[in-house]
Amino acid sequence: MLYIYRDTHLPAGRAFLLIGTVLLVMCISTCLENWALLSADRYLVREAASVVHYVLQPFVIYLELIVLLPPHVPRSRRILLTLPLAVNALIYLIAPAAGQLVFWYDSGYNFRRGPLGASVYIVTFIYLALLIIWSVRIFHAKDRRMSIVLLFMAGIAVLTAVLEWLNLVPGHTDEAFVIGVCMFYMYLINVHEHEIEEDLMKKELELSRREVTLLRQQIRPHFVFNSLYIIKSLIRTDREKAVRSIENFSEYLRANIDIIRSDTLIPFENELSCTKAYVDLALADESKDISVVYDIKERYFRIPSLTVEPLVENAIRHGLKDGGKVTVSTRSEGRDIVIVVSDNGSGFSDRGTGHEQERTGTGISNVRARLAALCGGTLEVKTGRGGTDAVIRLPKDRVSGDTALNSHGSEVDQR
Repeated sequence: MLYIYRDTHLPAGRAFLLIGTVLLVMCISTCLENWALLSADRYLVREAASVVHYVLQPFVIYLELIVLLPPHVPRSRRILLTLPLAVNALIYLIAPAAGQLVFWYDSGYNFRRGPLGASVYIVTFIYLALLIIWSVRIFHAKDRRMSIVLLFMAGIAVLTAVLEWLNLVPGHTDEAFVIGVCMFYMYLINVHEHEIEEDLMKKELELSRREVTLLRQQIRPHFVFNSLYIIKSLIRTDREKAVRSIENFSEYLRANIDIIRSDTLIPFENELSCTKAYVDLALADESKDISVVYDIKERYFRIPSLTVEPLVENAIRHGLKDGGKVTVSTRSEGRDIVIVVSDNGSGFSDRGTGHEQERTGTGISNVRARLAALCGGTLEVKTGRGGTDAVIRLPKDRVSGDTALNSHGSEVDQR
C-alpha cells in the first residue's frame, strides 16, 4: 500500500514506512518463534524472537501517536513520551539473563510470563489510553471521522491485548495492529488528497480573481471615454485616422477581454500588435509630445498576454507626464529572452498603496505574478533620475514556439 501511494507525498509518510518496517520485523520474529517450537534445540531462536517481538509491540502504537502529535508540542514532552517505550525495551532486553522475572519456558517448552513481563501490556495500554484521549479531543474539534478511526484502532488493540493476556486467543497482536494501521493510513491518504483538491480549487479561484481584477483595472472607463471622444473628433477632421483609431480601439478591447478566457501563452507578435494598438490609440491626441520606439531583435517566442502593453501604458501615463520617449526592445541573453520597456521620464513605482498600484494600469504585481505562474518569467522594475526600466526575463525552454529562436536584425519602428 505504501508503494501504491508512493507519489502522494503524505506528510506522515516516513512514519508509516517505519511502522510498516516494524510490523514486518514483528511478523518475521513470530514466524521464527513458531519455527523454533518444532524443536527444543532451537530454544535460543525462540527466546531471541520473543524479545524482539515484545520490544517492538508498543513501538507501533507509539509511532501512531507521533503521527498525530501537533508540531508545537515541546521537545521535553516528546522525550517524556518515549520513556515507557524505553523502560519496556530495557526489561525485555535483559530478559534472557533475568531468570523468571520477565519470561521463561517450562519443562514442556511452554512460554511463561514473569512479574515484569506485564510491562509490554502496561506500556501498550498507556499509549492506547493516550490514543483514546487524543481521539476524544479530535472528536470535540469536530473531526469525527478521524476520531472514529482512532477509536476503532484502539478498540481492536485493547481487545487483542486482553485476549492474549488471558491466553484465550493468543498470537494475533500483529494482525490487529496491521488492520488498525491500514485503516488509519487509508484515512490519512483520503484526507490528504481532499486537502490537495481544496488547495487546487483555492488556487483556481485566486487565479480567476486575478484575471477579473486584471480586466477591471485594464479597461478603465476614463480611457475608454477619452478614446471615444478622440475618435468622435477625428471623424470630423480626419476620417482615415478615425477609422484606424476605431480598429486600434477594437484590438485593444479584444486583447483585454480575451485574457479572461484563456491562461495560455500567446505569440509575442500578438502582444506586440496589442501594444502598438494601444500606443496609436493613446497618442491619437497629437498634443502629447511622446514617441515610442520598437527595437525588436527577437520575436519568435510566446508570452502571457497583457504583459508588455501594461508596461508601455504605465510609462506613457505615469512616466512621461511631461513628454519623452518610450523604447520597447527584445533580445536573446543566454538561456533567456529579455524584454525591456524603458522611458526617459520621471518614472513610476510598483510600490505603494493598493490605490496607487491600481492607477498604474494592471498593477506591476499582477504582471509579475502572471509571468511567474504561466511561464516562470520574472519582472524587475528600476526607477532612477534617467527614467524607468522594466525588464522581463523569460526562460527560452518555457516560451519557445514552433519556430526556432533566431536573431533577424533590428526592426526600428518609430512614431
